[in-house]
This record gives sequence, structure tokens and C-alpha cells, in this order.
Amino acid sequence: MRTGYREVKQALLARLRAGEWPAGTLMPGEVQLAKEFGCARVTVNRAIQELADEGIVLRRRRRGTEVLGDRARQARLTLHQARQQVESQGRHYGYRCLSQRKLNAGAGLARRLAVPQGSPLRALRCLHLANGRPFQLETRWISLSAVPEAAAQDYADQPPGEWLMRAKPLSEAEHRIQAAAARPPEAARLQIAPGAPVFVLKRRTWWRGEPVTWARLLHPGEDYELIVRDGY
Repeated sequence: MRTGYREVKQALLARLRAGEWPAGTLMPGEVQLAKEFGCARVTVNRAIQELADEGIVLRRRRRGTEVLGDRARQARLTLHQARQQVESQGRHYGYRCLSQRKLNAGAGLARRLAVPQGSPLRALRCLHLANGRPFQLETRWISLSAVPEAAAQDYADQPPGEWLMRAKPLSEAEHRIQAAAARPPEAARLQIAPGAPVFVLKRRTWWRGEPVTWARLLHPGEDYELIVRDGY
């Protein structure tokens, strides 16, 4: 019987609870764990990513996966990404990066992100799909002062929100939600009629008082569900 990521996740949880890998230590690498469980590395990767999304471990590029203690877990914020929302509904998730560039914050962006004018930013526009249909249009700015490694990342194949959850802990989030009418360019991306209702979620996040990212997320009105879990 094939070992799935859920079984791997539960087995890792059991070992973490038993104290096999104490807080502050690194878990074994994905290749080693895949051999132990007799499964593909991608299966282990997904299991560990869910543990990271739940604030149990912290993935650090080139350093490995660190086990978080109780206090560190309480300081992290978990935000459900588009992939989780789509897959929780039993639908197939898809992703396209429409544009990505670097710029310096003008007055308007500086206010939105609560950063000094002229601060370096990474700007992205992405489309998230559910069963091949547009589910969410994402426009995001990342503060390169807070996350300098974001400057070198290519988001063609990885959603920026998911990458951020792995690269930078988040401790606070502000959400502003409103209904709006789709503007023609947005309607074209979402494959809905201009003026059709959309839900707009504006999300700003911090890590211990430092602004990290500001995102504007648009959903077709009939296909919107917001799930947020705050953990401090």
C-alpha cells in the first residue's frame, strides 16, 4: 500500500510529540525521511509543508527544517493560501504568475505597506485556478527590506504567498474585506463580465512589528470563501 503525505505527516507529528526532535533542532532531510517511509521525496515535502503551515516547524532555505517550541509556535500566524482553499473543496489547484518585477515604493505603496517611501519592493500579479477556472487574482508587494531573499526568487512556478510562509514567519495580519464591481481588466482575468460582483480581500502582514507584505486578492462573487486561523 502506497504511503501518502497524510500518513507521513501523522507519523512525523507523533515523533515530534515524543520529543525525537526537540525544539530548536533540525529535522532530518527530505531524502532521508523518504527512505525511512519508503515514499517519494515530494510526499515528504508536502507533509512537512503542512506542518510548516500549521506553525509546528519552520522551513529555512539552505538550512533545513527547524522544530519550533511552544513560544515560537504561539508567535506565528497561519494564513490559508489559495491552494488550501481550492483543495479543501475537492477541486484541482492551478497557478499562473502573470508578472513579477522590482520597484521602489512610491507614496501610495509606502502608505499601504507602512514602509518608508523609496523602499525596495517585489511586485507580483498571479492567477490562482480551481479546476482550470479563475479562483483568485492576486496582486502582491513584498518588502525587500523585510525579506531580502525575495529579490532573487522566481515565482513562475511557486505562489508568492506559499513561498513567504516558508521563508518568513508572520506574527500579525490585517484584513480588509469588501464587495466591489469587477473592473474590465480584472474581469477579463477572472473570466467574468465587467461590473460583476467580486470580493476584495486586502491583507497586510508583519513579523514582530516589521511590515512584510501587502496583497490585494480578488475572487468572483459566487466562488468566495475566507478561512483564517490566527495563532499567537
